[in-house]
Amino acid sequence: MFYLIRRITMKIKLIGCHSTMNEVKALKNDGLMDCEFLDFNYHALPAELHKKIQEIIDASQDYDLIVLTYGRCSNTLVDLVSPAVPMLIPTTHDCIGLLMGSNARYLELFCKNTRTYFFSQGWLDYGRTPYDEYLEYVEKYGEKKAGKIIQALYGHYNKAMLIKSVGMEMPDSYYGKLQKIADFFGWEIEEMEGDAGLLNALVRGEKLEDVVFIEPGQPVTLKHFAEGEPT
Repeated sequence: MFYLIRRITMKIKLIGCHSTMNEVKALKNDGLMDCEFLDFNYHALPAELHKKIQEIIDASQDYDLIVLTYGRCSNTLVDLVSPAVPMLIPTTHDCIGLLMGSNARYLELFCKNTRTYFFSQGWLDYGRTPYDEYLEYVEKYGEKKAGKIIQALYGHYNKAMLIKSVGMEMPDSYYGKLQKIADFFGWEIEEMEGDAGLLNALVRGEKLEDVVFIEPGQPVTLKHFAEGEPT
């Protein structure tokens, strides 16, 4: 169930992460949407990410609608406010739920196997994978200590799940990169089809389940995410 917020001539500012950039670009854009994608490394610095997004929001008050393709993401969106322009945000936990199409689908798969680590094309392109972390720790602490750290962080996982976004090709290089990660950790690899419905709704300016419309001057709160979660 949804209703259309966007008007044909509406100017939209989209603020998103590199993790969803490929999918957003693959969707049809009528030219009235300006997209700004922020470095994936901001995920490790939620306070800095919050500050950066707020700065962009403040500089985007001449638009008709501001769309965020960030989920809750360590509460990064909480307390963001747009003084004069409404915002549209997904209530997913992070980009994984967004690429799956809903919170419900993500929770269903997560509950079936809590030891699954999810990957997407954008994550493999721009993200800091567990194997990347290991190499950083080796350089900083040496192999022995790095192995202990990475085991504590990721030792409970046993599966790498690759989300294949609908309508996007997945070149062999992505499978090679994922295989290298899985071989290092001893994980099995599985694939699943993504669902572009939720992301497409955001890009088109539609309000539906797992999407929240934030009135101008109203701050984003934890309640917005709670209301968007399946009961």
